[in-house]
Amino acid sequence: MEGYRETEMCVHCGGSCCRVQPGHCLPSEFGSALAVRAAVTSGKYTIVLLLDSKIKARVVRPHYKDPAKRTGCIFLNSNGCELPWQDRPYGCRMLRPRERDGEHCKPEGTTISEAAGMWEQSGYLPPLSSCVIPDR
Repeated sequence: MEGYRETEMCVHCGGSCCRVQPGHCLPSEFGSALAVRAAVTSGKYTIVLLLDSKIKARVVRPHYKDPAKRTGCIFLNSNGCELPWQDRPYGCRMLRPRERDGEHCKPEGTTISEAAGMWEQSGYLPPLSSCVIPDR
């Protein structure tokens, strides 16, 4: 399985990336619409709508630790990620840890925009036209 494991720098920074937002999942991590539905109804995962000038699509990722502020990952606790490395979302495993203070971690592999396209093509989510976008 490809990806990056935690380093001492991850312990040192305390998961600052994970405190901002969760990593994205790929459809292949679920394998079926039923598995996605079970993950989302468990409250541990959510479907996020990406809207900008280049994309209007959805992606599945872990739910926010603070849904009202849309920040943090539900799986981050005081000891780091509660998920075993192989069970973590693709976007988490493919985040290359920074090597020094002052640097940022670097996402590699399939981008969130590319993943959103994969989700829309997967057939695991209801048609975008049938989704209701709540007013904020």
